[in-house]
Amino acid sequence: MTTPVFSQPSGDGSDDASTAPSSTTATAPAATNPPPAYNLYPSIAASYALMLGDPDRVRAMLPGDDHEAFDRSYQVQATADGEARSAVDRRAEDFIRDATAKTKAADEIARREKEALYKAAEAGDNLALLDTSDLDQLEEAEPLIEGFLVKESIARLYGPPKSYKSFVMLDMAGCVGAGIPWQGKRTEQSNVLYIVAEGVRGIKRRVRAWEMQNKRPMTGVHFYPNPVQLGDRKDVSALIRTAKRGDYKFVVLDTQARCTVGLEENSASEMGMVVAALDVLKEVTGACVALVHHSGASAGRARGSTAILGALDAEFEVEADKDTYTVTVHTRAQKDLAEAPEMKVELGTAGPGLALAVKPRRQWYQQRAEDLPPLPAVEHTVLNIVVAFAAAGATEQMINSRTSGDADKATVREALGQLLVKGCVARQGSSWKATSLGQRRIGGLTDDS
Repeated sequence: MTTPVFSQPSGDGSDDASTAPSSTTATAPAATNPPPAYNLYPSIAASYALMLGDPDRVRAMLPGDDHEAFDRSYQVQATADGEARSAVDRRAEDFIRDATAKTKAADEIARREKEALYKAAEAGDNLALLDTSDLDQLEEAEPLIEGFLVKESIARLYGPPKSYKSFVMLDMAGCVGAGIPWQGKRTEQSNVLYIVAEGVRGIKRRVRAWEMQNKRPMTGVHFYPNPVQLGDRKDVSALIRTAKRGDYKFVVLDTQARCTVGLEENSASEMGMVVAALDVLKEVTGACVALVHHSGASAGRARGSTAILGALDAEFEVEADKDTYTVTVHTRAQKDLAEAPEMKVELGTAGPGLALAVKPRRQWYQQRAEDLPPLPAVEHTVLNIVVAFAAAGATEQMINSRTSGDADKATVREALGQLLVKGCVARQGSSWKATSLGQRRIGGLTDDS
């Protein structure tokens, strides 16, 4: 059964009679068939419990976090005078009646959909399936920033207000546009489209500060100084056309909130519209689409519905230390790459009166070789072969020819897959190349050989 959705009632459950419907009080639903109480707000659940005369039963159906609020609401309503009590009862009845109607309507839609699916199951074409050998023909994710971002993906960078998250994202954009290393990590030079939906007046000063820090003009980056509403089909269509025609492979929306005006960010259904727009943008352009967003009330997660979280290929949280002008970047999710280690980014000014900008760094954060997890024997052998081919890269056939019978083709393929997940190799077309992390991890073997 589809769970009904209830709107947040106004007030604290003790509204006066003037807010109640003027219609005659309706008969309460039968006590033997209550609505799902776990979706009722505590004040409405308390009203329902009063009508049923069974508070323990209703309380048991609520999440534990709502018990205290339910108890308070029940006590207040139980001691209310007759007029206020009648108003609360009528409001609860309206909520329950509405929930029951929505549930019946949803069940009817589900029934019709099931009937249609039963009929469709006997007609039409089968799905195009792949066997294990076909999987080798699937393209690997192309790197945008080594070990951090890949093309044709959705990523998000979030943090509290004034945590310098936009400075970090602008630094990524500038480095990708110029094809220069970002914090010591190789980038794939690509055109960048930066949607400046917030802080338009400051973008000029930030770009000039970046140019001073990096001693070069910011090239390959184009800015659109207005929000693009992801819930507006016209806006999204224009964005997709622009990104596709300009061959932009890195599209930044700064911020998510300003690009979703009018949408309820806590609503899974409305954020589902945003996910659909981002998916089409990603798939049509082959770009990495990056969102800048604010963190939620709870530490460790972004604000709003988790509907977007499920669609993300990568997510990072920033934490600022304003005394030292450093930003710590934490990896919260990575689908196609090994999780990047925590890193610190430094900000500074290149001269009097200039805005802050992220300082360039030649070396990426690196663990000592002795601290890195050792590789199994086969992975170590395969990685050594890939490293030997240097920038030219090695095909799987070339790697197989050099294993000297130590491993069959399936084992080599599995080893390459594991090395890819660990961030030691990257695939470009049919060739495998070692990453800087892979070159550092040649140090040792495990005993599980």
